Amino acid sequence: MVLSSIITLFSAPLEFIYWIKWILAYAALRIYSFFQKGRFDLYDIHALGDPVKLGYVVPQIEKELESPFPESHLQDSADEVLFYGVNSNSECLLVRIARGLNQVADAWIYLKLANGKTYNLTETMGYQQTSDGRTFSSGKLQMHYLSPMRRWRIFFCGMLRETSVNKADEEVVFVKFVFLWKASSDVYDFTMDTNPEGFASAIARAEWKVPFLPPVQKLTGALNLYAQTGVVTGTVSVNDEPDYELYLFGEKIRSLGKSSNIVGCQFTSVLGSIPSTGLSFQLTNVSAPYSFKNLPFGFVVETDGNLEPLKELDINVEPFSGKKSRGSFNVNFSTGEHYELSGRIEEPIVFYSGQGWSGYLDLSFIEFKVKNRKGYGLILSGYVLNILKDQGININS
Repeated sequence: MVLSSIITLFSAPLEFIYWIKWILAYAALRIYSFFQKGRFDLYDIHALGDPVKLGYVVPQIEKELESPFPESHLQDSADEVLFYGVNSNSECLLVRIARGLNQVADAWIYLKLANGKTYNLTETMGYQQTSDGRTFSSGKLQMHYLSPMRRWRIFFCGMLRETSVNKADEEVVFVKFVFLWKASSDVYDFTMDTNPEGFASAIARAEWKVPFLPPVQKLTGALNLYAQTGVVTGTVSVNDEPDYELYLFGEKIRSLGKSSNIVGCQFTSVLGSIPSTGLSFQLTNVSAPYSFKNLPFGFVVETDGNLEPLKELDINVEPFSGKKSRGSFNVNFSTGEHYELSGRIEEPIVFYSGQGWSGYLDLSFIEFKVKNRKGYGLILSGYVLNILKDQGININS
């Protein structure tokens, strides 16, 4: 009884401070949203005679956002594009290119086939090829848009490390793949009006460097990104064997955030799809010092094709032990409609980032159930250590 009273006595001022910070953060978010126009509010079916607003002509802003940014942007900001896809055969693809200064770029490749074998790069750092203004490249990996926000082509021809199902055998093999990504949803843009209450709570939970000044601009600078769901179709050939066809459900993520704003950032993202119903989602929980703590953001593309922003998120992953190659996890999330997800997670592989920011990412393939429907996807969790001043640093995976 006495202990409970003492705890209540000390927690009351903290709760009062939290709500003061929440009110300040919420007001700042609303003001910021009022003056910021959505960068993808481009179309209007009632704008007769305007081919851009009717969607017949691609808006210039979409071309600019989908193209590689100039060197001046790379001085202090990211320029990354990532694609992933999964299907009901437990097949999976993840490719990412992060551009750096002096024509250096990082490339990540993770490919999992139905036979259980996985493939990834032996070295992640490469050099960008001469760009035509729409191509991302690093070594033998190339990605370019055919139509901004609608279609992309992904190509690789080179050596990858092949790992057996039991991870006992590894060898370097020649792999060639060609994929076409096609958008299947609207664009999810990380803007302040998607979940102002949740964002205000995350900002209020964090420490602020300047009292009574919510770090809203630091948040928007750090999480400058957008995403779309889509399908990935194409072929894979290993050691010049016959082409193997893949049809995957997944997503494109474009990151342009300010590097200095994400130092110390920790994040966990769950990317998933249920092929039988078409439900897809991106669920992210992220924290950054002096900015926000346990910030939930992402979206769910429902079975009717509507894209709904994430409101609440709780991710729990069972720690791996040395005796088990698989663990379990569960996720509770809400967009207004509540979802419960639980499943199995495979032992992670680690990727290291060497362009724009220094850090690592753990990638794990997952199988799960939502509303008695089976789905597949990835869990990505990582930590940003610092900004790399020397963009020529070589970090191997």
